Amino acid sequence: MLPAGELVTVKPDDSIRTALERINQKNFLSIPVAEGKRFVGVISKERIYAEYFEKGGDKEEYLDNTKVKDLLRSDIPVLEPIDEIEKAAYTLNLSGVPFIAVINSDGEFEGIITHKVIFKEFAEVIGIHKGKRLSVIAYDIPGQIAKLTEIINRYGGDIISLVVMDPKTKTEVKEIVIRLRTDNYIKIVDAVKNAGFRVQ
Repeated sequence: MLPAGELVTVKPDDSIRTALERINQKNFLSIPVAEGKRFVGVISKERIYAEYFEKGGDKEEYLDNTKVKDLLRSDIPVLEPIDEIEKAAYTLNLSGVPFIAVINSDGEFEGIITHKVIFKEFAEVIGIHKGKRLSVIAYDIPGQIAKLTEIINRYGGDIISLVVMDPKTKTEVKEIVIRLRTDNYIKIVDAVKNAGFRVQ
């Protein structure tokens, strides 16, 4: 989560000029709208420009007299700080919004979760750039992961992460991606193949 205190935000009564200046200051596409500890919504550069081109008129007057509250989007999904990262990823994927607001049980705005944060977190979870990668195609039957981990353990491998993915094929198989630390990578790969698995 990106904490609320570290975010660039605007208030509902701020002018669109103020919002645009803050958005452009960090080269963002949108920023949260908050009032005190209350989350109100999001204001985006796209919405500001679209509204101006639709209405026309004097640009300076539009920037100074239009308020953030007139253009903000308030239907932003909300999660609690204790919610799981998987729920955040699922919600972001479905909603088509730039971020999810994190609101605590007292209704206070604690921060946001962005697509970038999700990608970074999952990259950390699956151990990208750590150890060696072993990708195995296995039939979707009980005991396959136990069989694989036993082989890795036998050759002194240390599993950093293990992710099971559905490769979306017509057959009942899963792709098991393992990242591991080992000095016996080739031996492990050979043993995995000899155990009947297909190594990608």
